[in-house]
Amino acid sequence: MRVGFNARLLAAPDLRGFNRYTAELVRALEASGRAEVVLFADAPIHPVHGLGGVPAVWQAVRPQWRWQHGWLPRALRRERVDIFHAPAHWGVPWRSDCPVVATIHDLADRELAWAHAGGPWRAVLRHRLEERLVVRRAKRIITVSEWSARSIVRHLGVPRSRVAVTVEGAAPPFETAEAEERVTDTLAALALSPPYFLCVGGFEARKNLQLVVTALSHTAPEARVQVVIAGARDRNAEALERAAAHAGVAAWLRLVGPVDDGVLAALYRSALAVLMPSWLEGFGLPVVEAMHAGVPAIVSDAGSLPELVGDAGLIVSPSDPAALASAMHELACDAERRRALAERARARAPRYTWRAAAEQTLAVYAEVLGARRAPMAR
Repeated sequence: MRVGFNARLLAAPDLRGFNRYTAELVRALEASGRAEVVLFADAPIHPVHGLGGVPAVWQAVRPQWRWQHGWLPRALRRERVDIFHAPAHWGVPWRSDCPVVATIHDLADRELAWAHAGGPWRAVLRHRLEERLVVRRAKRIITVSEWSARSIVRHLGVPRSRVAVTVEGAAPPFETAEAEERVTDTLAALALSPPYFLCVGGFEARKNLQLVVTALSHTAPEARVQVVIAGARDRNAEALERAAAHAGVAAWLRLVGPVDDGVLAALYRSALAVLMPSWLEGFGLPVVEAMHAGVPAIVSDAGSLPELVGDAGLIVSPSDPAALASAMHELACDAERRRALAERARARAPRYTWRAAAEQTLAVYAEVLGARRAPMAR
């Protein structure tokens, strides 16, 4: 089958979130041998995504709505696409000859309205219009957790039968055991030494990293363990550092900035656990990457995280710094407990692969195309 992807976001070198999902899913679909993917964009696909072998059709058309609703439907027809996938909430054309599916990862703006308040009204209005277009046009809405599926049904009013749940996975660097020498060299280059806990991702409000600072302040100095945070610095990162200094725990917080997958894989290997105390996650990819490294997680009980971590980690309230401090102390001091959780993490990891995601996504495509081609009852 010939599958078109809205790949506009892949013009940027960002490897997080929607871009990670799109690039890894495209790779896995191509590797399956059951789909021929064509990328559609309004600028060249950035080489950092490693998709140079995937056909890409792009045209710079402004404003963006003219690209999406004018140029894109014509390009889909010209490229003889069987089904079109918008993998990042937005980007469904108003009309097209082929059926459409869309991935909605979560509805954070509805579930966690306070974290999204104060945004430009034009952006908010556009988001709502794009959301309505997805509901109107998508034959199936794909999401990445049962929690997100329930949220979509509740907020958007779509029947549960139109929502399909697929997994996400770990990229190849996280599935392959890092050589001990590579791990040692990576830590030395960053001037790091175990033990440490690891946080991965952004610094936006919903990541709730302030809880980590408060948990450190609730821990006696002699019992504190360093927390390493990997991710691009921004104003929120600077605010977190100020909060750590004010709380007297700056020495135990280390922001290493953005790192590539190889470095991140090495950081996972030596971590006591991954911390993800978010107010909300539609999935939680760092937890899965940690599982593949045999590393447990301490997560909040919000959103999809309890569903994702299962029995391979500890679960705390996102509003309880004492509970997070206690969980961190437990894993830092109890090696046997940590080993048991690590084994569970390794056992759980095979559920979450991009190969599995591709198989599940192909099943959605087949269902949509089968329904479209089925003869009408007389």
